[in-house]
Amino acid sequence: MVLKEPEQKKILEFVKKEPRTIQEISKIIKRSWVTTDSYVRDIKERTGLIDVKTFRAGSQAALKIAYYQNAESVASDDTRESIYNQIRNGRTKSEFDFLEVHQYVPDKMKRAFIEEYDDESVSADQQIFSFLRQARKTIFVFSGNLSFINMKEKGKPLLSIIEELLRSKVQFRILCRINIASISNVKKFDMLNKKYPGLIEIHHCYQPLRGFIIDDKIARFKNEEQLKTYKSGELHKNSRIFYEIYDPEWVAWLQKVFWNMFKSSADHDRRMKEMSRIF
Repeated sequence: MVLKEPEQKKILEFVKKEPRTIQEISKIIKRSWVTTDSYVRDIKERTGLIDVKTFRAGSQAALKIAYYQNAESVASDDTRESIYNQIRNGRTKSEFDFLEVHQYVPDKMKRAFIEEYDDESVSADQQIFSFLRQARKTIFVFSGNLSFINMKEKGKPLLSIIEELLRSKVQFRILCRINIASISNVKKFDMLNKKYPGLIEIHHCYQPLRGFIIDDKIARFKNEEQLKTYKSGELHKNSRIFYEIYDPEWVAWLQKVFWNMFKSSADHDRRMKEMSRIF
């Protein structure tokens, strides 16, 4: 059954007061446990306002608890609060080093690698094609001007990979700058959104992260270090550093960071309407 606005509002108001079991929610909205569980997952994936934790998973006594996500939950301890504040205060990719996050992730749940290059026109991160193909449900995108969509692999544009994912009902939630420099890239997503309505949502936001989160399972972010920003001899070559995280706790935290910025930023339609009055 399709979740309707009144039921979503009732679930959010109920869970906002205190964490609730799926069974408790099902009684309030008068739906079956199975339907209620799908509703809660739908709200989680579309809005980020609810998260779910399962206790005693795999046993007959398994218990699912839904709880409300507020801004304060992003900064749950001193370390994360410091990192979160750095991210929130940054506007460009040079204002945050993702190593600030990566250094706290357990060794067995992360990896990093570096690419050196001479020509800045060389496409960055050819592994992005295979990385995005892993998605089955949702991709969260932290971007600047969406330039990654212009990449090609053996002549095949990344935009075609994105369309393949959309055909498989993978949802894209995107944070990026919507301005005169990014408008051509935004319009490419607009064309896809007309073909696959409801699967792409873009919000305008100046933020320093560059990366992706896939299906609540894996996060991948990038930093760039360029010769032109250093004194002679300080950096050997232009470098791109890629960080991957598989730790469920840190992936979930990065999702909270995404949703907090997403909810507080201008949506695509509002931003485009305002720009149309100027350009």
